[in-house]
Formats: sequence, C-alpha cells, structure tokens
Amino acid sequence: MEWDLSDLYKGPEDPGIQQDLEAALALAEGLDPEDLLSPQKAQDLFRRYEAALEKAYKPLNFASLYFATRTQDPTAKALLDRVRNRFTEVRNRLVPLEVALRRLPEEAFQALLAHPGLADLRHFLLRQRAYAPHTLSEREEELLNLKGLVGRSAWSQFYTEYTGRFRFLVKGKELTEMEVRALRRDPDPEVRREAHRELYGRLTAEAPTLSAVFNAVYLDYLQDLKLRGYRHPLEPVALRDEVEVRDIEALLAATEAHYPLVERYYRFKAKRLGQEKTPSQDLLAPLGEKPKVPFSEAKALVLEAFRRFSPEMEAIAREFFEKRWIDVYPRPGKRGGAFCSGGLPSTHPYVLLNHTDDLDSAHTLAHELGHGVHFYLARGQRLLNFGASTPLAETASVFAELLLDDLLMERLSGEEKTLLLAERVEDAINTLFRQVMYTFFEQRSLLARQEAALSPEAFHGIWDEEQKRLYGEAVAWTELDRAAWAGIPHFVHYRFYTYSYALGYLVVLALYGRYQEEGKAFVPKYLEVLKAGESASPKEILKQAGVELASEGFFRYGFGVLEAWLKALP
Repeated sequence: MEWDLSDLYKGPEDPGIQQDLEAALALAEGLDPEDLLSPQKAQDLFRRYEAALEKAYKPLNFASLYFATRTQDPTAKALLDRVRNRFTEVRNRLVPLEVALRRLPEEAFQALLAHPGLADLRHFLLRQRAYAPHTLSEREEELLNLKGLVGRSAWSQFYTEYTGRFRFLVKGKELTEMEVRALRRDPDPEVRREAHRELYGRLTAEAPTLSAVFNAVYLDYLQDLKLRGYRHPLEPVALRDEVEVRDIEALLAATEAHYPLVERYYRFKAKRLGQEKTPSQDLLAPLGEKPKVPFSEAKALVLEAFRRFSPEMEAIAREFFEKRWIDVYPRPGKRGGAFCSGGLPSTHPYVLLNHTDDLDSAHTLAHELGHGVHFYLARGQRLLNFGASTPLAETASVFAELLLDDLLMERLSGEEKTLLLAERVEDAINTLFRQVMYTFFEQRSLLARQEAALSPEAFHGIWDEEQKRLYGEAVAWTELDRAAWAGIPHFVHYRFYTYSYALGYLVVLALYGRYQEEGKAFVPKYLEVLKAGESASPKEILKQAGVELASEGFFRYGFGVLEAWLKALP
C-alpha cells in the first residue's frame, strides 16, 4: 500500500513542477514593499505573497515526499535538489518584503493591525514583528538563505541518504533500520539482543562520520545565533514557538524533578523480567505476549477509536485510506520513521509509515493520522495562518494514541490490562522524559561545540551521562548504548525540536483531562483547537479550551496523571 502523489503532480517529469516554480518566481519578483504603507494595497500584497509561497511550496512538498520513499534514486535526489534551489530563489525574492515588514515604522505597522481587511492576519503580522530585532539587511538575509543550501540543508539531506543505506543482519535476514528497531520489542530476548548489537554496533562504527554531521549543523546554528544577535541558544526556538525561554526551562526543570518516576518504572519492569536491573537491551521488551496487529486490524481499531470521540475525525481519517494518502510498509530505499506532511490549505496531508504489524505500529498509525486530521481541519485557514505551531504540533497525534488506548483498555481485563497500562507509562517515558533528556544532551553538546569540534567519544560521554541521570540505577547499560545519539535524526534536521514532544505531551494530558471531566461537550472545543491552525498564539488557542500553558497547575496536573498510572501498576 503506497501513497498516490498524483494530487500534487503526475510524476517527477510533470511540466507543472517547473511551471509552478516559474510562476512563484514571477509573483515574488512583483512584490513592492512600499505597498505596506497603504493598508488597502497591503491586502493584495499579502494575497500575492501567499500565492508565491504556495506555488513554490507545492513542488517542494512533492519532491520531498517522492524522495522519502526513494532515497537512493538519482532521479528523486536530482528533483529534490533542483526544487530546493528554486525554492530558495523564491524565498530570497520575498526577503525585501519580509525585512520591510519587520522594520516598518511603528505608525505604519499599527495602521496595518487596525485595518479591518487585515484582521485575519493580525497574528501573522505580530509574529513577523517579533523577529525585527534579529532580522538582518536584505542582502545578508539572502546570503544566509544561500548558505543554508550548503549548510544545514545539505547536511540534513546527507544524513538521510547516508543512514538510509544502512542494512542490518538479524537471524540471517537483511533489515532496514526501522525493521531492526522494531525487533527491540520482540518477545524473544535473543532477537532483542541481536537487534541491539546490530543497531548500536553500526552506530558506534559510523560515529566518526555522523559526529562530523552533528558538528557541522551545530556550528551552523551557532553562527546564526551570533549573526542574528540572540543571547540564549533557546531564544530563537522560543520565538518560533511563541513561548518564553523561561517556559522551556520550566518544562525541563519540572520534568527533571520527576525523573524518579522513570527509575521507579524500570525497577518494576526489572522485577517483572526477573532481573535486578532492566538490561538496556530490554528497555522496550514486552512484559507479556504482545499481539500481532496486521495493518487491516490497526486501521479498524484506529477508525473506531476516532469515531467514538468524533464521527468527523473518523470520516477525515478514512479518506487517507480510501484516497491513498498513506504509504504503509518499509522497503529498501524508503526513509525510516513515520511522519505526516501537512501540505497546503489547497491540497491535503500525506502520511508515511513503516508498519511492522505490531501494537506499536498501530499506535504510530493513530499518531500520524492524528496529525493528518489536525492539518486537514486547519485547511480552513489561509496559508499564512495554516499549520500547527510547535507547542500544538503533537496535540492531535498523542491525543489520538490515548483514544486508541481507551478503546483497547475497555476490551481487555486482568493481565492484558496491566500490560497495556505499562505500555502507556513507557510511552509517557519515551514521549516526555526521554525527549527532555535529548534536549539536555543537545544543550550540553551545543555548548561544548562553541569551544571546538566534538569527537565521537565526547558525544558518547555526554549521552551516557544524561541517560544515566534519567534512569538512575534501574538500568544496566552496555558500551554500545553510548552511540545511540547518532541514530536520532531530530538532532540533525531541527534545533531543540525534541522539547516540543514533551510540552505537547503535557498539553495533551491537560486536554485529555478536560475531556474526562466534560465528556462530549468538550469535543467541539477540541476540534476548534485543531481548526485554529496558527491564527493565534498557542497560549490563546489553548486558553479557549480551558488550558493555561506552562502554568504551575499545568505541570502539576500532567505529572499527577503519570503518577496515577504508575501507582495503578501491580
């Protein structure tokens, strides 16, 4: 079951790709920043700005999706490279307008905010204005965009291509990375150990090459911080996500304060496994026999879970299957992991999976379809308000997993219920606590990179220390575990994105708590959160649903839920 990208273009040779790129360049060339001085003219200016972005982004979306399932295909690589170059040209032609907007005299900017015809762009305008202190001259902005092509973008693509060629031999069978990672959950301990040796042995061997990639993208980020005048490494992240640096630091501190919950759980797991400590090869081991979940069954479960919450959510999710907006199974050349590409308001989302017919894959299906529903509903917004800000990016995905768990918990009893509850706790550990651990690792390694390039051993050491801080004395580690950092693509593709999984998880627990209290009356409020896209700040959007982001009560409630789950384990 492979996705059908023909809603975007018929194929890599479709002349529409080049036509749209040329149209985008023409639209971007014709924008006059002087029109910002007239609110009336600015309305048309922003419509043409959106049209240029749409014409440019659609080919990039197609090329990225096409490459994702063909990472070793020269045609796919060439297409992505060509489209990225043209997309950068378009972005550079838009720079004068963006710089002018950020540096507009205050009186003229207030006139834009006050104009009724621009009311739906108020949040967009304010967000642009927030970047004013860190915006350089037009020429400097253009040069930074060009630098990105041979900087972070090039290294990001290299990492995807390079790791996409990795193959692993387990029980005489050649496997992709996602397939060997799935075997770390296999019921057979010998299979888990062999998968662990293959995966982390390869990452250990590749650490010299992958550390060079990490050093390059970290240096690129450090240069940007200096050039743009940021005072704190988290400042551009906070600005992007519309939170304060102190909000991120409060999240990290609150999570670290609850690290003992992780140690408690893995002592419980060690006992269930008949061990003094949980061996690192068994971190993901099932505590009992885990059911095989063929894709057809996973599909039925997820659709039923969505229907029980909202028939509208179920109807949207069903379209992904009926219209082939989803790519299901792993195969050679296909990138690992899973993602949902949101597309544009005028198109629709696509989902990539690497389904391995187990319960974890069913949860991944729910997760990515949650994203899909989110993007689908946000299509009611105009392009400049489309998408999901980072704090809300995981709202629908993790919420969808909880809906699936609710359905499963009702169908299980006794030991099966205990096993699913343990799965829920492990998911919280992986989505919340480990992501904060990743953020601490990234902070420390970025700080060390200011002094000099880090050796593989330096990366190993930081990772080892942070991992042991999280798990306490509950886990027995191997030497190979020290190289696990090299297999986490988020460290290459984004800066400090992993903290958002933790924040998003706590947002979900808060929303889920509201659902538990209000029942069906909460459903319309929740759907409005998804429909809002980026038309307001995350704090404003959540406040309408009764959630106060990053408040003391927000953290207390979320971690209280986790403690209750842990206490419920026998």
